[in-house]
Amino acid sequence: MKRTTVLAAGAFLLGGVTYLASETIAALGWTDRSYSYARNNISDLGIPEISRLHAVMNTGFVVDGALFVLAGLGLSVLFEGRARWIVATTSVVHGVGSIIVGLAHASVDGASTPHAAGAGMAIIGGNLVLLAAGRYGGRVGAPRWYTVGSALGGVLGLVGFGLFLANTGILGGGTFERISVYTIIGWEIITGATILARCRLAEPR
Repeated sequence: MKRTTVLAAGAFLLGGVTYLASETIAALGWTDRSYSYARNNISDLGIPEISRLHAVMNTGFVVDGALFVLAGLGLSVLFEGRARWIVATTSVVHGVGSIIVGLAHASVDGASTPHAAGAGMAIIGGNLVLLAAGRYGGRVGAPRWYTVGSALGGVLGLVGFGLFLANTGILGGGTFERISVYTIIGWEIITGATILARCRLAEPR
């Protein structure tokens, strides 16, 4: 069980870091170097016609999604009953959605149906994972700061996604989208690092 937990934590950490690295590299390689995190959508980085390093971003989506599925399923075994089913299911929804986003990239004319569906799965599913961690994390020994932070992150992510869809014009479109995505990526990294640190501290000296 401990080995599975460590591997799952490592997958979360690696997935989150891979995503951020892919996004950063693709943004720096933007065709005319005018990419804006506030104005541009994340998916713009995966469009071949306007993103020189589109393959980097799309690979990041796929790798992070696959690692999230493995990590979520690996940690779901720590729970029992409905909690296990919820953690496993929402993790798969997020991961598969992210993979679809990477494989069915958007276009300059807008998101294709598969891409839009994948993005919705990734964002909604991922933030539901955070809410599940907040609801059930205490049952497997997660500290209070972690469960509260996970729950708040999930709420923030879903609110950000709603504002992104509403296209209010208050902030650039990329801002609200990133709020809805970065809650998931940040949670991945914090979860992976926290579990690995706790496992290390638990090792006999």
